[in-house]
Amino acid sequence: MAIRLYNYREATDGLFTAMTERVAERTAPVYLGKKTIAIVDDDEALLEATSGFLEAMGYDVLAFGSGEAFLESPDMERVDVLLTDINMPGMSGLDLQNVVRAQHPRIPVVMMTALRDDMLRQRAITSGARELLQKPILADDLIRCLEGA
Repeated sequence: MAIRLYNYREATDGLFTAMTERVAERTAPVYLGKKTIAIVDDDEALLEATSGFLEAMGYDVLAFGSGEAFLESPDMERVDVLLTDINMPGMSGLDLQNVVRAQHPRIPVVMMTALRDDMLRQRAITSGARELLQKPILADDLIRCLEGA
């Protein structure tokens, strides 16, 4: 049974707790070390749900509501993986990826989007993204991407 991280406020309630426990049972042996994941998304509910899920899975999480906020963070050196939405007001995820690749090339970027667009997927991957995840995100796919990055 696939478990998805939905773009709903309810994702942080009891459903989220049950989902985290089920994924943790299946996924816990997969990751080897504690990584710091920076999440950038302008959707506050999704940012909360994804952050809470990853923290429950044992990751350190830094959450940002914009690409600009991430770039201004003094914690950038701690980041092991950047997980960013593509479509955001101001700096897009693609623009953020370009800046990160230029300034911090060691940080792998995993992108996410609600849009189903093959050209966007190709653009994200050819510009350096490790993966473009489709929202709602399958929890197992997210863990696999973060551990492979």
